[in-house]
Amino acid sequence: MVIDMTAVPINENIPIIKGLDLTNKELKKALESNTMLLLDVETSNICNLACPYCFRDIYGGHKALENELNLRERLDLLKQAKELGCKTIKITGAGEPLIDKLFWKMVTYANKLGMTVITFTNGMIIDKKMAKRLFNLDITLIVKCNSMKPEIEDVLVNRRGYAERRNKSLGYLMEVGFNKTKPTRLGLDAVLTTLNKDGILELLKFCRENDIFPLFRPFMPIGGGSRVKEWEISKEETLIIYEKAREMDRVKFGIEYDQILPYMGGVFCRQLHYALYVNILGEVYACTGSRRLLGNIKQNTLERIWNNETAKKIRNTPYSGCPLREAYWRGEKNYDCI
Repeated sequence: MVIDMTAVPINENIPIIKGLDLTNKELKKALESNTMLLLDVETSNICNLACPYCFRDIYGGHKALENELNLRERLDLLKQAKELGCKTIKITGAGEPLIDKLFWKMVTYANKLGMTVITFTNGMIIDKKMAKRLFNLDITLIVKCNSMKPEIEDVLVNRRGYAERRNKSLGYLMEVGFNKTKPTRLGLDAVLTTLNKDGILELLKFCRENDIFPLFRPFMPIGGGSRVKEWEISKEETLIIYEKAREMDRVKFGIEYDQILPYMGGVFCRQLHYALYVNILGEVYACTGSRRLLGNIKQNTLERIWNNETAKKIRNTPYSGCPLREAYWRGEKNYDCI
């Protein structure tokens, strides 16, 4: 059954990860009832890596910022999101979430509110003890993994020894059962560049064989990534690689889907229809790539920002794929969500 939506319906047969496991009916209902389903938030700007391609490296360095949201403001933000219907909190940066001292209190409070927490991490500090602690908190983890090969990954993150340390962390997470739940609670986060493109299909194969969610998309030279623009691959080459991935999925894993950008493997992004993004300074945007400021939670409530005219226009604009990336690929100077 085709459900009338402002975007192409998601393919519900694609293996997904806990926290993003939404159905077309849920999305349609959220649109009709003006319900928020997901909120992207940030922890401190502190990071233990200095990845040259990092799109969140916009503050000049990896130290804590002067005006970061404090604990009270962060917890109040989660409470406001819950009141708008939010089911999932996705922690995307700005630095490495697991080294932010307030991270654990945020997760505990989100759990208390009945929300799923998805956390992006580079995995650097995850040992056996932390893996178990994270698992018991019912967190979903998406771990940085551009390549399994140290000679490639260590260049991409500008840190010798990172890949080896990350691979050990992945082993700990799999050992405690992150990829044994239904849906899986383990994902890999890869940015497709000229350096790792030849190994990306093998990485997708690893994910499929181990029930790990692949969140793979092409590098976009924004934020700190503007320093390594030469790592970018074209839209045309991206499509060629993605088509090979689609054929592998069909033949080896029985997974069929229509190709859609920007994510590999038939993964759909519906961020613009049911979510907002709040950075560590309290600034609110439609998504992590957007440059169109919708407001600031230090000055206004999340509800008011969610219901302002620009936010509603973005939610009600028909789209397929990622409008921001498509505008970028077309060469538009002021590319954004609408």
